[in-house]
Amino acid sequence: MNSRLAATAAVALLAPLTLTACGDDKASASSGLDVVTSFYPLQLAVEQIGGEHVDVINLTKPGTEPHDLELSPKDVAKVSKADLFVYEKGISGAVDQTATNQAKGTAYDVSGVAHLDLKIPTGVGEEHHEGDGHDHASEGEGEGHEHDEAGATDPHFWLDPVRYQGVATAVAEQLSKADPAHKADYAAGLKSFNARLGTLATELTSGLRSCTQKNLVTGHAAFGYLAARTGLHQVPIAGLSPESEPDAAHLAQVASYTKKHGIRTIYTETLGSPEFAKAVAGSTGATTAVLDPVEGITDSSAGKDYFQVMRANLATLKKGQSCS
Repeated sequence: MNSRLAATAAVALLAPLTLTACGDDKASASSGLDVVTSFYPLQLAVEQIGGEHVDVINLTKPGTEPHDLELSPKDVAKVSKADLFVYEKGISGAVDQTATNQAKGTAYDVSGVAHLDLKIPTGVGEEHHEGDGHDHASEGEGEGHEHDEAGATDPHFWLDPVRYQGVATAVAEQLSKADPAHKADYAAGLKSFNARLGTLATELTSGLRSCTQKNLVTGHAAFGYLAARTGLHQVPIAGLSPESEPDAAHLAQVASYTKKHGIRTIYTETLGSPEFAKAVAGSTGATTAVLDPVEGITDSSAGKDYFQVMRANLATLKKGQSCS
């Protein structure tokens, strides 16, 4: 074989190896842990803790209510192929079913570590903590009234940054189990994220400590953990879902409670209809303001991430609850 033919043959033999090497480089550049999350607060935790080591897909699109989430076949396929699926049981039936059927061995439910101990009240002015064995009625108002979801457990742990810290710690552990090579990096990401949550918790408690109005009338029962953390008392108009509709008797009870306790602000929400909150405000002379349950970030959100929106919520509450 002459020298030209030999050189040509050598190039031909080396070409597949070169292509393979390039392909390997490309694969390694995007070889992060594939994680699917069910809604924004879990997405944020995974991204903040995992950093460059995770590729995150969030199932709940911006502007979508997580309680009403339905999954497409493509969504289900993403869950089944993921290295880790992080979700909270009880938010969406479709998500719960997919976790059970398509993510055996890779699904992680955060509800256990979130310490969900608040029940949706069965009457106006009531609070119910899991394990109490009874309801705590406030001045007997609204006894016997049943919300559509009364007695269900409040899942909105992330509105209390301290509970959020516990979930973040558990998420970091799951990432480390799935990818032990980067355990130290996950620990560092967790430390940074939880420090930010700790600062936020301090701001919330100190900022709302001096509020003269402790009753927090909200569009739906999303803010119980925030209220408990900051010394406020949530009075929800609707149940867990913003789409649930209170009956006329319950609206009348909320209006009566509002007048009796001198409540001047009724809070609507970003993803729910303001109809019933405005009805209560209109019948009592109160004004309305917007609180964001931070279930997702949209162009209309009062910030670009959880921390900015929570601080916007704090400013809204300080004004609406008459805090010095």
